[in-house]
Order: sequence, then structure tokens, then C-alpha cells
Amino acid sequence: MSKENPKFNVGDIISFSRGLYHHWGVYYGQEHGKHYVVNVSGGESNSKPLAITSKLVKEELNKVAGKSAYSVYKELDKHNEPRSPEQMKADMDKMIGTKIKYDPFGKNCQHFATQIRYGKEISPEGKVQPNCGQNLSNFRAEMDPFSF
Repeated sequence: MSKENPKFNVGDIISFSRGLYHHWGVYYGQEHGKHYVVNVSGGESNSKPLAITSKLVKEELNKVAGKSAYSVYKELDKHNEPRSPEQMKADMDKMIGTKIKYDPFGKNCQHFATQIRYGKEISPEGKVQPNCGQNLSNFRAEMDPFSF
């Protein structure tokens, strides 16, 4: 996808290729001529190596991408109905700045992205994760009520 003239819609899942893995964000929209995504960013390790506190942030798409290739990921649309752009944007607005407990295997950036787009967390294989919250209220309930 061209970084100069990307074609996105609010709520599109954006996949950023990081070599051995992909980072996922949700297209938020355009402001002041710049494209923005909401994604899971940063992390503070604690005593558990896989339990990390991260934050949901709205950032410029090109900042998130850096030198990585990126594209719209709609593969899961074949079997899942996307929510309305208004619902997705309203939920992103509520969640920006919120801390979350990040787990690369059970509560990661793809789970966040699919939760926003479809209202449920979906694994890369397209199956709902059994150990994850099944709706947005469960996802929010697992977040810390304070920001960095």
C-alpha cells in the first residue's frame, strides 16, 4: 500500500509487518491532513515476563509504521460482520489513553483491533479466543481505570 495516498475507512484493521510478527491497529480517521490509528503501544514489564501494562493510544499512521510495510486486513470480514464506523469510533474515543494488561498470547494488539471492528476478540485463525472477553464491556472491565 502506498504510504503517500492510503485508502482507509474508519474501523479498518491495519496490519504492520514487523518481520517475524505483525502489529495491529485500527484506522481512526484523518485529522489536519494526517492519518491516525489507535493501537496498543509501549509497555511496562512487571515480575511476570508475559504480563505487561500497555496503553491504547491514537498515533499518526506513519509514526506507527516507521519503515514497516502495512496494509488493510479484511480477511476476517468474510465470516464476521464489522460494526458501524460510528460505533467503532465512539469505542476508540472512550478507550484512548486507557491502560491494559497486555499478553502476547491472550490479550494482544490483534485482539484489541478485532474487538473494535467486530465487537469480539478473534485469533489469527479466525476463532474466538476462549480465554478472552467476548464483548467490549468485558474488554473494558479488564483495563485499569487510570492512565499513564
